Parts: sequence; C-alpha cells; structure tokens
Amino acid sequence: MSLLHGSIIDAWMQHPTARFRAQPMFDSLRRWFPAASLASDGEAPLAATIESMNAGGVRLGFVCSWWGPRGPLIDNDEVAAFIRAYPDRLIGIASVDLSRPMFAIRELRRAVRELGFRGLRVLPWL
Repeated sequence: MSLLHGSIIDAWMQHPTARFRAQPMFDSLRRWFPAASLASDGEAPLAATIESMNAGGVRLGFVCSWWGPRGPLIDNDEVAAFIRAYPDRLIGIASVDLSRPMFAIRELRRAVRELGFRGLRVLPWL
C-alpha cells in the first residue's frame, strides 16, 4: 500500500509571490493574504500556505511556478526554495516561456535535473 494512500494531494497550487499578487487578474485572490499578513518585502509567508494545507487536510502539494506573457510571476528558483523548506510537503512543478522553445527545453531540463522538479505545467491559453 502506498504511503500516500488515502491522503489528499493538491495537484495544482501556487504560493503567491509579490509579483504574482500584483497582477490585476488576481485581485479576487488578495483576500487570502491581506496586506497585514505579508512580510515587510510584500511576500506572503510560506508557513501560511502550509497552515492552509494543514487546515484542509492536504498532505502533499504540487507547487507550480507560473510563467505569464510578461515573464515569471513565480519562477522555478522560487519554487525550488519552497520545496527545500518543506520537502516532505511540496513537489516542484516547472513553468517555462513557451514563446521561446529552445529556452523552454533548457529551463525544463534544469528544473528537473538541478532543482528536482517532477513535472511541467503548460497553459496553452497563455
């Protein structure tokens, strides 16, 4: 039997960076991390995401980076830092600039080989 048998796994989650939170398309999400709960640099504490996972009974999260039309909102190195902080709770999922295919392939290889990521999230509408 799998160690995760019966566990809740969040297969698509992000821990919001200040760049991510600043995007107008995420206005409705700001209620989850009001300004008073942020660090002095505008970042949401990673512990808050883990606390939310605990409250929801989520054992493991596939935490995704996010590459938008104007560049990374949550980059692969930031996600790598998240999974280093909570390696038993988070698995890294890469994102790349799909408009630059050769760069995207190199970055995916780096994310898997050097950062230990397990997958790639592709959003064709971006």
